[in-house]
Amino acid sequence: MSQDRLIENAFEDIAQSLRILLEADARANHQGLLFTDRAEAVGNIETALSSVLNAFHSMYDAIGKQLGNNSIDWYQTGPLATILAIRNARHHNQANRIRTLYTYHAQEAERLDQMAQYVYVDFPSPEKGADTFDVYMSWADLRHLLSLPESESRIRPDTGTVIRHYLSSEKFSGYASNYELSESRVFFNIVPLFVNAAAKIVPAIKSHLRGTSTESKFFVDHFSTVENADTKNHEVNCGPFVLPK
Repeated sequence: MSQDRLIENAFEDIAQSLRILLEADARANHQGLLFTDRAEAVGNIETALSSVLNAFHSMYDAIGKQLGNNSIDWYQTGPLATILAIRNARHHNQANRIRTLYTYHAQEAERLDQMAQYVYVDFPSPEKGADTFDVYMSWADLRHLLSLPESESRIRPDTGTVIRHYLSSEKFSGYASNYELSESRVFFNIVPLFVNAAAKIVPAIKSHLRGTSTESKFFVDHFSTVENADTKNHEVNCGPFVLPK
């Protein structure tokens, strides 16, 4: 592979994997696949999610190789450190691989079809009418990852602090208490965090992106101008969740 196209190819992977995740969510939740074939629907979302996470890690590697250095300190930049930490946890099978709500409920509920209450933390866009779709991830799993010894998690304490501060996670326990639930029932939407991560790196690499597909051209433009999702002032709801058998 040509060294002068590593960044472009990595961004293509990000663009295509985001498209696939959007389509997997739509098929599962809007086209009914979750109710006709739960295993396939959840499997599609989990696979697409891992693809997005891996694509960001590939971009991290590509920037370092193509430019000879990484002008952004990913592990000291909240939007990027958070994505890499979750990717690495899933890659190395740590902290339950940071489960989605689908997988958490399937593993923790007494029965798949038994309704349970969860607290949903979303990160709103400041743009009027803007929103993302939802893929909720376990805060308890991410919190566990950040509490592991550095030798096990490979996350420096200062990076853990950056992630917690970025997410304003000190508020999460209070949200759970307000609804009389355990903090283990708190889930955060990772999709706006993908937006923030991409918005952080695209301006720095835009000159290396020619846009080889409709998706990559769209996302280059979108992530060059999008306003960051607000990770300080959360949208919080509590509601039931259930999976079909």
